[in-house]
Amino acid sequence: MTGQGQSASGSSAWSTVFRHVRYENLVAGVSGGVLSNLALHPLDLVKIRFAVSDGLELRPKYKGILHCLTTIWKLDGLRGLYQGVTPNVWGAGLSWGLYFFFYNAIKSYKTEGRAERLEATEYLVSAAEAGICSWTVWNITRCPPVYGI
Repeated sequence: MTGQGQSASGSSAWSTVFRHVRYENLVAGVSGGVLSNLALHPLDLVKIRFAVSDGLELRPKYKGILHCLTTIWKLDGLRGLYQGVTPNVWGAGLSWGLYFFFYNAIKSYKTEGRAERLEATEYLVSAAEAGICSWTVWNITRCPPVYGI
């Protein structure tokens, strides 16, 4: 077989595999994960502050969510409310991006050549499969030594 014939068959194999991939879903998932994390990070910070405020006098005591938010704002300003946001944004963007990427690719693969829509259980199974795929990629990229990579 010639090198040109191998290239043509190789490219058709790749086009068959990636025919269901839409990168728009990856971008939408990353955008949604990043924006939701940026919008809700101050509340996540409040949750963590309440969790570590175990009654010790060394840590500030908060009377409620608003008191906690205003105290952080007065002490550290906007920077204080978004303390530790970078790893959360990376994690949420990557995990949601991968999830939507896999979910829509799996749904597209299952609906290929079908006239009718997927059943409700098929949507749920697709969501579970996408969750497993994104969880696997996320954990392998975060913890390579654990997986022997």
